Amino acid sequence: MSDKKSWPRRVSLILLCCVVIAIFKLSSQPYSAQTIQPLLNRTLSFEKAERVLPGVDIRYDGKEYRRDVNPYGMIEFLFRKGAHLFVYGVLAAVTALALRLFRLRPAPAAAISLAIVGLVAVLDEWNQRYSAARTPTYQDVLVDLTGGALSLALCFGVAAVYRRLWSDRRAS
Repeated sequence: MSDKKSWPRRVSLILLCCVVIAIFKLSSQPYSAQTIQPLLNRTLSFEKAERVLPGVDIRYDGKEYRRDVNPYGMIEFLFRKGAHLFVYGVLAAVTALALRLFRLRPAPAAAISLAIVGLVAVLDEWNQRYSAARTPTYQDVLVDLTGGALSLALCFGVAAVYRRLWSDRRAS
């Protein structure tokens, strides 16, 4: 195999390793190193924080998040779960890219990518059992899988639209 063809594969594998390392590095940090509540408290009034949040209460892992009781906690909760969706979406996309560069067809690439997201998510939660002030939850694994699935749907959907437009352009 020529070097020109193998470097994208190498780069994709390096990128995949970097994403996994970043996930485990972040999950090894104590909650106190990651909380954004002090920043929110300094920069956003209680009333304004309460106003910008939806009027819903959220129950998650035995805790209740309410805008009228602790809007900063609710904002942080939404931010953290959004980060889970995003980071595991990136993991799924990078995994699928790497698999596609190794000539795997889209459906198996998506399935294997989602399986890898699930495996990393489970290992991430297991790692949190041994991290200071962190709590592993199976709900986070579900959020992570959702982020991976949404990302794969977006990536493969965009790729299909691009292929369709490209083939239509070539045909005309």
